[in-house]
Amino acid sequence: MGTVALLLFAAVAIPSTARGGRTPEWLRTYMAEYSAGKLAKAHAMIPAWGRRYSKNCDACHYPAPPRLNAEGQRFKWAGYRYPDAIGEKVEVERIQNYVSLRGRMRYNYAKTQDQPASTSEFAFNDATFFYAGPFEKNYGGFFELEREPSGEVELVANVVTAWGKENSYGGFRIGQMHWLQRVGLAGFDRPTGVRTPNPVGGRLTSAVPFSFSPDQLGVEAYYVVGGKNRISVQVLNGINTAGGGVGGDADKKKDFVVVEQYLIDEAGSGITAVGYYGSLKALRPAVDSTLTSHFWRLGVSANKIVSNFEILGSFLYGKDFDLPTGVGAFSASDQKGLGYWFYGGYLFPKPSLTVFGRYERVDPNTDLDNDATGRWVLGGVLPVGLPQYLRLALEGAVDVPQLS
Repeated sequence: MGTVALLLFAAVAIPSTARGGRTPEWLRTYMAEYSAGKLAKAHAMIPAWGRRYSKNCDACHYPAPPRLNAEGQRFKWAGYRYPDAIGEKVEVERIQNYVSLRGRMRYNYAKTQDQPASTSEFAFNDATFFYAGPFEKNYGGFFELEREPSGEVELVANVVTAWGKENSYGGFRIGQMHWLQRVGLAGFDRPTGVRTPNPVGGRLTSAVPFSFSPDQLGVEAYYVVGGKNRISVQVLNGINTAGGGVGGDADKKKDFVVVEQYLIDEAGSGITAVGYYGSLKALRPAVDSTLTSHFWRLGVSANKIVSNFEILGSFLYGKDFDLPTGVGAFSASDQKGLGYWFYGGYLFPKPSLTVFGRYERVDPNTDLDNDATGRWVLGGVLPVGLPQYLRLALEGAVDVPQLS
């Protein structure tokens, strides 16, 4: 039976310079310029980087934060500086230009068809501390401490380098990092709404518990060509048998990733292609504690923004092989899965309201019938206030089982 879910989401960004009940100088300047019409297109919250460069949030975000446009992507690619500043020494003097805080709260309501409400709750999604920015001539860092609803604290901490010229540069990224999801283009970035689509946020097959979302520990080498094309190769520790990417590596095997990202226009339209080859030892230790299984994940995603309209499509393929078979394991030594999703959105400029809809589908084992699931999603996102420290999102979803 189908499931209906409704989520109301609020995110609050707290500027690190607001303290002691005194209005900071940067905020007084911002409000004065806004009243004078100089910042009439401010669409988003005020981040540390907006303070550092004296720019509005919509300089880097479109259609609604945290989604990035081309300027925001290039800023991130170059180690959290503008590419024309690569090689210029940066002194870390004003800590407020590097620090931000975020809190996110939800109201969750879910109902299964012909049954009473199964979920109705307020939930504090997370509280996050960010410290990020460039330092010295060729370095940048990103550090994120996030307290999850479970009480656990997750860490993202990595250093990135950039050597070269404005439109042709490369370097390395090393540490615990968002290796693709939340940093890629066209659906592999942070979602406009509340939830990450199932094909990229969840498992693609029912055998190996891999998904694109968990952070991983490793190293990346990248190169940016023409300011539009970013090519990268990564070597990662890989996942554990629960699908997580943190902690130690249980074996000597490493996972390998190739990612191609291409920016089509300044609004942030683009294409992402990814290939992932991984290994996982003792997938079912009770069956075989020495067997190493392997898996492929391939994906391509593209979006195009025309005026205030956006369309997006993503297709993912997964194959697991060398699986343990027998009692308590799998019926075959290999398994294939497919996933895809389509998105359409429109930005109403006057209230900065973005409305969107999408359809997503996952078939975790193509050899089985009636195991695929689909989801219809409809939602909206609205930054609130001047300046907009508060972001409201409303999203509803209907889950439907396999129809064939």
